[in-house]
Amino acid sequence: MTPLREVTVKIGKKAYYLRTSLDDESLKTITGMAAEIAESINTPDQENVLLLSCLHLAWQLQKMGKILEKTLEQVTDKEEQ
Repeated sequence: MTPLREVTVKIGKKAYYLRTSLDDESLKTITGMAAEIAESINTPDQENVLLLSCLHLAWQLQKMGKILEKTLEQVTDKEEQ
């Protein structure tokens, strides 16, 4: 198990101090995604930035889930032929 380490993550205008076992590359990718989403939200209210970021990520996750389901169905159909 990877040990926890303390990191700083900036979302919107606020920095958050977290403990994580993520490697540097994964952390950079995830924080980059969070920053990109937060920057696209045009509100000065940090709570709204967090809420809308969360909803945006949930929407992206749902889209990816549907794509994966469709791909799995296609693969399964091809294997049955």
